[in-house]
Amino acid sequence: MLIPPPFFILLVCLVFSSLSVQAAEQNEWQKWQSEASSAYQAGNYETAETAIRKAIARAEKADNGDIYKASSLNLLAFIQEAKGQPEQAMASLSNAVTLAKKASASPDEQLATLLFNQGVLLQKKHQLNKADSVLGESIEQFQLSQSDGNGKLWQAILLKTQILVSLGNQQQALKLVSTTLSESMDKKGAQLPLSVESDLVISAANIQLKEGQYYQAITSLEQMKKKLNGESKLADKRLSELLNLLAIAYDKSGQTDKAAAIRKQSLNAQNDAPASMATVMQLNELGLYQQQQNHLEQAAQYYQQALSQLKLLNKEHSIEQATILGNLGALQLATHDTKAAEASLSESLALYQSLQKRPVEAAGIAGYLGTLYYNKRQFAKAETAFLTAVENLQKTQSATNETLLLALQNIQSLYIAWDKPSKAAQYNQAIQKIKQQLQ
Repeated sequence: MLIPPPFFILLVCLVFSSLSVQAAEQNEWQKWQSEASSAYQAGNYETAETAIRKAIARAEKADNGDIYKASSLNLLAFIQEAKGQPEQAMASLSNAVTLAKKASASPDEQLATLLFNQGVLLQKKHQLNKADSVLGESIEQFQLSQSDGNGKLWQAILLKTQILVSLGNQQQALKLVSTTLSESMDKKGAQLPLSVESDLVISAANIQLKEGQYYQAITSLEQMKKKLNGESKLADKRLSELLNLLAIAYDKSGQTDKAAAIRKQSLNAQNDAPASMATVMQLNELGLYQQQQNHLEQAAQYYQQALSQLKLLNKEHSIEQATILGNLGALQLATHDTKAAEASLSESLALYQSLQKRPVEAAGIAGYLGTLYYNKRQFAKAETAFLTAVENLQKTQSATNETLLLALQNIQSLYIAWDKPSKAAQYNQAIQKIKQQLQ
């Protein structure tokens, strides 16, 4: 969505003294411009377009009306976008930028904002390379003007960062964020608001986690956490996402105890908050951590809380539900609560199969379920589960030789115990082949 136009109207008014437009022409243009703006804000787009085209016609008759026309074309672009005419909006805004470049001295704050609007529209149309270039121009114009354009500079930097990541230019995105943050610390240019600083740190941390730069992410996120803790209103909006990233960074760097502590802090901070998928995943990760620490009762409580949140979110048929049920079922199997384990694992596997997602995880759940039936000497049910595990692993390239070997050995062991040696022998060749590959 484009940035609303009143800001441009103000800018145009500020430069009137330098234009040689007659007062009557100026007043007439302002009349139509204001009428169009009011109609636009009221949602009366046809009326707004009629008025703005009259403003454009008046600007075209002025001796030096390019800056007026640029402002009117900008508002026309908003109107056309609201009417579902993105191509016309793009053309109007492009003409506005061309006129502003012709009429304005460089640097120019109005030109910078028009370029920002153009970049937003290009990004919305998925013309990312053009959007990246235009936003770069916008940022340069703002910086040379030593103005943040009522926050448009920071929006341009954040959007350009997102575009660079989408284009696969992670290092350029990190450089842009790093430069912006360092210039803010050096107190050069416009002052960076804490809300934008936190958004930039979070954006950088997302990139750093993907690039394996875990310690760099931890350092910047910990510093930002301290700043946000002193700003309660701002913290409510951003601290949850920041803590989630920080926990992931600690996990990835092998600091599982610190990751668990951060997740508990995050849950405490969201104690009265409505259910969310972020909370669900925090609870699941805490369940896994407690399970690894052999705190099985606490782990089960976290899994149950996560499932309760999914129910509140109406996500009982999601891949997250399948994952958490599987984790809970594995825990119940380990504690010999076979009845509960069978229910949890069966429901988890059914979800995986219906969603047709994450075949390796589905194979793991089928393996657990097969083991449960094997131990109960329910060989027919165990056969179905173990074969399901093998089929899931054989249809994905993400399966490792180790996991496939285990699945094949499970089904072979079942047939041996079931006194079906001919069926067991069918897997000899595949098992020996994988064993040779693993040597």
